[in-house]
Amino acid sequence: MKIQEIREKMKQNGVDAYVVAHGNRFIGQDILEGEHKLKALCGFSGSAGIAVVTADKAFLLVDGRYELQARLETNAEEITVVDMMPRFKNVCDLLNEEKIEKIGYDAWCHSVAEMEFLKRRYRNLVFVDVGDFMGLDNTLPVQAQVRDVKFAGLSREEKCRLVTDELTECAADYYLLTSADSVSWLLNLYARDLPYSPIVRAFALISKSGEVTLFADNLQADVPVKSWTEFTAFMQNAGGKTIAYDAHTAPEKIKKLANAEALLFKTHDVCALQKAEKNPTELQGMINCHIRDGAAVVKFLAWLEDNRQGKTELDAVAKLHQFRAEQEYFFNESFATIAGSGANGAIVHYQPTEKSNAALKENSLLLLDSGGQYFDGTTDITRTVALGKPTADMVADFTTVLKAHIDLAMARFPVGTSGEKLDVLARAKLWALCADYKHGTGHGVACFGNVHEGPISISANGSYGFKPNMVTSDEPGIYKEGKYGIRIENLQYTATVEENDGFLEFIPLTKVPIDKRLIDKYMLSSDERAWLNTYHQTVYADVAPYLNEHERQWLENACAPL
Repeated sequence: MKIQEIREKMKQNGVDAYVVAHGNRFIGQDILEGEHKLKALCGFSGSAGIAVVTADKAFLLVDGRYELQARLETNAEEITVVDMMPRFKNVCDLLNEEKIEKIGYDAWCHSVAEMEFLKRRYRNLVFVDVGDFMGLDNTLPVQAQVRDVKFAGLSREEKCRLVTDELTECAADYYLLTSADSVSWLLNLYARDLPYSPIVRAFALISKSGEVTLFADNLQADVPVKSWTEFTAFMQNAGGKTIAYDAHTAPEKIKKLANAEALLFKTHDVCALQKAEKNPTELQGMINCHIRDGAAVVKFLAWLEDNRQGKTELDAVAKLHQFRAEQEYFFNESFATIAGSGANGAIVHYQPTEKSNAALKENSLLLLDSGGQYFDGTTDITRTVALGKPTADMVADFTTVLKAHIDLAMARFPVGTSGEKLDVLARAKLWALCADYKHGTGHGVACFGNVHEGPISISANGSYGFKPNMVTSDEPGIYKEGKYGIRIENLQYTATVEENDGFLEFIPLTKVPIDKRLIDKYMLSSDERAWLNTYHQTVYADVAPYLNEHERQWLENACAPL
C-alpha cells in the first residue's frame, strides 16, 4: 500500500493522521517479511520504527541504530526520517507541532498501558481505532512442536503452576497471556514459521484449574486451539468473569472487545522474570551451546583468514551459516547476520543484500554480528575483524571499544542493580573522548527464544534489577560514517560473587577470540590485559577440542597472551 492510499483511507475514516506500527497483535515480537508494514509503505526494512501519515506529510521515526539505514532505504521526497525513539508518544509530540488533533491507529498494535498513558497525557488529541489499513497479517498454517524437557528444565505442568498461583493470589478466573515468547516458554512449545525466532505466535488463556486454550488462526498444537473469531466471542461473552493480564503486552483491542461486565485485572507477565532468570538446565544449555557456537565462529574466522580474497559480505554470511549448521542441536540463526565491510560496518544494523553486497576489501574492517538458535540455547556475538593491515585510527578506536567492553565485563555490583546504572560503565571510556554509540549496551537473551528478551537490559531505559542467572549482551561500539564500524559483543550471565552473596558479577558465555591485531596493548591497563588473557585461555580450553589441527593452530595463535 502506498502513502497516497493511506491518505484515501484517512478521508474515509475521518482522521487527520494515521499511525503505522512496525508490529502486529504480538507486541514486541518478530514479524514475517510479508508482514513488514513499514517496508511495504516506504521501503524501510529495519526491526524497529513507527510511521505517521498526514494529509500532506509523512514521517518515519527510527532510533540510533537505523539513522543511516532509514535514509538509504526511503525516498526523501515522500517521507521525512526523524531521529527519535520510535514511540507513539513521540509521534504525538510531532503531530502537536503539526497542529493535528484526530489520530487514527490500529488498537491491535498498541498496548493497553501505552494507550492509557497517551490518552492521559495528550488530552487535546483524539485517538480513533480505525483498524489495520495495511492488511498484511499472515495466514499461513503453523505446527507447534513440543520442546524436550531435557532442554527446558521444567515441565509444562510445573510452569503452569506459576500462573495458577498468580490467579489464586489475585482472585481471578483466568490469566490471559498475550506475550508470544512467554506463551512459548510456559508451554514448552516452538514453531518454525518465523525465520529467526522459534516462538509460537498465540495468546494463551489459563484457567484456575490449569486448563490452557491457545488463540490463533491456522495453528495446530497439542493443546486446544481456537480462532481469533472465537477469541472475540470469548471476550464479548466474559460477563462476570475476572481476567488477569499484563497491560504492557496486551493490545488495547482486548479492552474494546471485552464485555462491559467483565473485570479486566492488570497484573504482571508472570513468565517474564521467570524466563529471564535461567533455571539450572537452561543455564547449562546456554553454556554448552556457546561452546559449539564458538567452534563454528572460530572455524569461520580461520577460513576467512585463508580465503577472503575475492569474497563478498554474502559469501561470509553463507560460510558462517554452513559452519553453524554443522553443530549439534542447531535450529537456525537467531537473527539475520550483519556483515558490514568497510563503510557498511558504520550502518549499525546493516544486512547485505544482492543489491548492496560489497567486496571484502584489503586493509579494512569487517563487522560481523550473528547468532544461532540451538535447542539448548541462543547465541549472539559480534566480532570486528581486520582484513589485512589496520590503520592507526582503527586500532585506537578498537582498543577504546575493548576497554569499554572489559569495564562492564569486570563489574561487580549489588543484587538488584538496574541496567541503567551499569550502562555508564561501558560508555564512560567513550564519553571521555566525546564519543558515544546510539544503541543499548546490552539486551537480555532467551534460552531458545527471542534473541532480544525483556525485561532486563543494560541501557538508559534499563529499569529492572539484575538477579543471578540472567543473560545479557555487552556490546559497546564506535561507528564512523563512510569509514568503518567497530563493535565487540559477548553474551554473559550474572553469577553470585563467591565471597559476598549480596553481589553479582558477569561470567562470559561467548567463546571466540577478540582480534589482537586491532589492539594497542599499551592502551590497556594491567587489569584489562589480565582479563583479556584469562578470557582467551578459557576460549582455547573450551573450543579447541571441536576443531581440526589447522583450526586449533589458528586458535592457539589468536588466544596467545597479549
